Amino acid sequence: MTPREREVLGPIAEGHSDTAIARQLVVTPGAVEKHTRRIFAEPGLAPDEERNSRVMATPAYLRG
Repeated sequence: MTPREREVLGPIAEGHSDTAIARQLVVTPGAVEKHTRRIFAEPGLAPDEERNSRVMATPAYLRG
């Protein structure tokens, strides 16, 4: 994961929306969406019927 993806992952794990993250990081919502797609492509973070990828981001963030 890139440093910017880790920077986006923190607020995701805290429950912030893409719009709020974009404001916080002073980037466009599209940039946050791009990083979010890459983050959720990581093994263990892909959504399925039983897990929400944004919720699964919290343990990933805590693991570092």
